[in-house]
Amino acid sequence: MLDNLPVQYRKDPWIMALAAAVEAKLAGQRGEIASLPQQMSLDTVSWNLPVEERVAGISPAPGASLEQRRTALKARWRSSGKATLEQIQTVADSWRNGAVEAAFTEGRIVVRFVGPFGIPEDLDSLKAALELVIPAHLAMEYRFRYLLIRDLHQVKTLAEMEQLTLNQFAGGTV
Repeated sequence: MLDNLPVQYRKDPWIMALAAAVEAKLAGQRGEIASLPQQMSLDTVSWNLPVEERVAGISPAPGASLEQRRTALKARWRSSGKATLEQIQTVADSWRNGAVEAAFTEGRIVVRFVGPFGIPEDLDSLKAALELVIPAHLAMEYRFRYLLIRDLHQVKTLAEMEQLTLNQFAGGTV
């Protein structure tokens, strides 16, 4: 920047301090400009997240993590339009804990968790996102996976059981 000034100004302390201040501000703006492409993706948005949430009409839960807020935003943007089973599955797939199957069974929507055993974390944000999509007259049912005693029929002794991981109990390999 100083190279563009006349020679007699290049060594003036006041001009040098002013140029340093302007250069520092420009460097900060360059950093923000470089991060703009990341702010356009729902998977990588960070400092622009409050603006996106306001535009989508959602407010984050107190203490929600960055990932939870991104997931809620992604689900909100995917929840517009006619309510179909495909759309419900798309909203469920946007949930960060992932392994969810949606089906329409006997007049109700069944959301089955096919991932890890037990009740998944951050379930409330998924329920809130699905409630925005699903018509009010349809009932929702959530089904979770649990490790049951009947699933342990292949294991005969406690010593054999101690050698297996939880995933191996469920029929997995690791």
